[in-house]
Amino acid sequence: MDEELLLRQQLTGLLKGGFAPNVILLREFSYDKCGVILDGLHFSAWILLGHIRARQQSLLKFMQDPQNNQDVWPDAHWPDNYQPETREEWDNAIDEYNRELEKVIEIVNNPETPIFKVQANGETISWAAMTILHHTGYHIGQLKTIGRQLGVW
Repeated sequence: MDEELLLRQQLTGLLKGGFAPNVILLREFSYDKCGVILDGLHFSAWILLGHIRARQQSLLKFMQDPQNNQDVWPDAHWPDNYQPETREEWDNAIDEYNRELEKVIEIVNNPETPIFKVQANGETISWAAMTILHHTGYHIGQLKTIGRQLGVW
C-alpha cells in the first residue's frame, strides 16, 4: 500500500476519534448536564465543545485555503456562556462539529490535496489534521472525565 494513502486513512480514523468516536460521545452527553461546571474547573461540556469547534474551524480554514489563512493558532476561544440556551442549540453545535470534521476528512482523503507541502507559515495540511486530532482528543478526554463525574457514563 502507498505510504501516503496509508497515512490519509490513519488520519481519518484518528480524526473521527479512533475506538471512541467523538461525535458519539458528544451525542451521548446529556443535555441536562452539559452546562455543569465542576469544582476546580473553568469549563463545562458546552464550553469545551465551543472551544474544540473554534480551533477546528481555524485549522479547517487553513486546510481549505492555506495561502489566505496563515494564522492557524489564534488566541484560544472559550465561550462566555457555560450552557446552551436550548437542547436544540446543543444538538446543532454537535451537528456543526460533525459537518466541519467531515470537511476536514474530505480534504485529508482527497488525493489532490498536497498534505506534505510546506506553506508560507511553515505548516502543512497533515500538520493541521494532526493538530485537530490532538487538540480534540485532549479536550474530549476532559469531556469524558466530566461526564463520568456527572454520571453520564
